[in-house]
Amino acid sequence: MLTIACPICEKDHTRLLQQRRERGLRLNTVVCLGCGLAYHNPAVEDQDRQKLEISPGQWHTGAGINPRQRRKLTRRWDGQWPLIEPIFRPGLKVLEVGCSWGLALHHLQEMGAQVLGVEPDPEQAAHAQRQGDLEIIQSRFEDLDLPGKKFDLILASHVIEHFPQPLAFLRGARELAHPGTRLLLETPNILAPKVSPRRVFSLAHNFYFSPQTLKWLLLKAGWHLETLRVWRRDAFQILARAGEPETPIIPAGAAQEVIRAIARHQYHYYLKMLFIWRKIPWWQKYWMYTLDPRYGR
Repeated sequence: MLTIACPICEKDHTRLLQQRRERGLRLNTVVCLGCGLAYHNPAVEDQDRQKLEISPGQWHTGAGINPRQRRKLTRRWDGQWPLIEPIFRPGLKVLEVGCSWGLALHHLQEMGAQVLGVEPDPEQAAHAQRQGDLEIIQSRFEDLDLPGKKFDLILASHVIEHFPQPLAFLRGARELAHPGTRLLLETPNILAPKVSPRRVFSLAHNFYFSPQTLKWLLLKAGWHLETLRVWRRDAFQILARAGEPETPIIPAGAAQEVIRAIARHQYHYYLKMLFIWRKIPWWQKYWMYTLDPRYGR
């Protein structure tokens, strides 16, 4: 496990949110009192997970290839396409980090994009190659070697929260970008989780972003926000354009929004019976996965 400082503030000035032991690993979940970024400290590294003999795919989904996961990936693609469509053109060079089964890459390839996937899980990487005739590199992003390669679009859906050093990931992605490159990220929203309070801070994830904390981290790495889409519950998406790194300006009291949201979820989940509502398909379609009007488009 890796002891870290907040990658946004570069300080270790935190409040403990939760402490527990899971699968033999001691998890300390903290929130940075400067910016509100929540994370495990120490962070869980790949070698920690490998010792437990669980594949990256199982670590994330709790199961191998199955119909439920396919439905989830299909829903994610349906939500990502509205951000991709305005910038799409035949011949678009696309890299997807953590491409899973390659569902998004398969759709983009069928429309004429040049696609490349990176997937650390051997089973999922092999499945993507078989099902979609895709070019997949079975590797961790940290070990990727693509000298001279530049992409027009880089996708990372429900990936950034797993890295022990997400700023290094964003800077690595920036090195694969030209001035017009877009980066599309999707990640769970700590301000509006869909899972129970017991499962909010999971062993699979290292970081728990709000739209604002991810925007600040992107800015440090040289990515500038273009579009933000926030579901009423569960996750949010950011489309960013490659630019110059900047130091974010963080207002006083930024952490309080995150701390209050986490505390509120402790009782709202049960008081409002979200454990029932979140599993009802029509509620998902007409409320949970509709855009939160408090955020810009």
